[in-house]
Amino acid sequence: MHIKTKSKTDAVSRICIFAFLVSLSLILQGCAQNNVITENFLKDESVSLRRIAVFPIQRIGKDETSDQAWRCPISGTIVTVGNLDPQAEKVVEDVSLQVIDKTGKYEIVPPERVNGVFQRISTASFKTSLRDSLIKSGREVGADAVLYGYVYRFRERKGFAYGTDQAASVAFAMHLIRVRDGSLLWKGIFDKTQKSLMENVFQVFAFYRERGRWVTARELTEEGVSEFVKTFPGGQ
Repeated sequence: MHIKTKSKTDAVSRICIFAFLVSLSLILQGCAQNNVITENFLKDESVSLRRIAVFPIQRIGKDETSDQAWRCPISGTIVTVGNLDPQAEKVVEDVSLQVIDKTGKYEIVPPERVNGVFQRISTASFKTSLRDSLIKSGREVGADAVLYGYVYRFRERKGFAYGTDQAASVAFAMHLIRVRDGSLLWKGIFDKTQKSLMENVFQVFAFYRERGRWVTARELTEEGVSEFVKTFPGGQ
């Protein structure tokens, strides 16, 4: 009889501990840091977005600014630039194309075609602003919008998946500009440096999603772009 009572007590204890852990997890999820910031500028307007002209991702490193602060010519957002590994912009561009294409919602005009048109238009008139050149390029390739983005920090992890001396760190931003009238439809900023649970307990869900391992800079990029496309206007 005593054994049965003890077994019942142990079972109740396990249930209580499980309930506590679930509650704690939900609290931590609510307090978790948000590494993705997006904004739709035409919330009250119906937006048709099916064909996107993807402009080559721009590299904004410390060589482009003297005080590590850089102002985006599209949205005016000021960011603090960091170190950029070689081919950082190419990785962000490749991931962006793959993630957007995978949704099956959009027809993509590739960067090499958009850039060719852009170079011709911008060279023809040095007085044309970046935004105007992007809009004209988008019109010429028959796009609904132009996706313009830049990467301003891209640091690869040093070490391995389950042991690292330096965690991956990535920061980039993207903008969707409507070709028809030049309106800024949407912008997104992703800024994340992976941290261990010892460094930041609020990232417990992120670390669990990454299966307790240290991810690469490319994997961080995939996370950011995947969150971006969920909030694209007119793509639902």
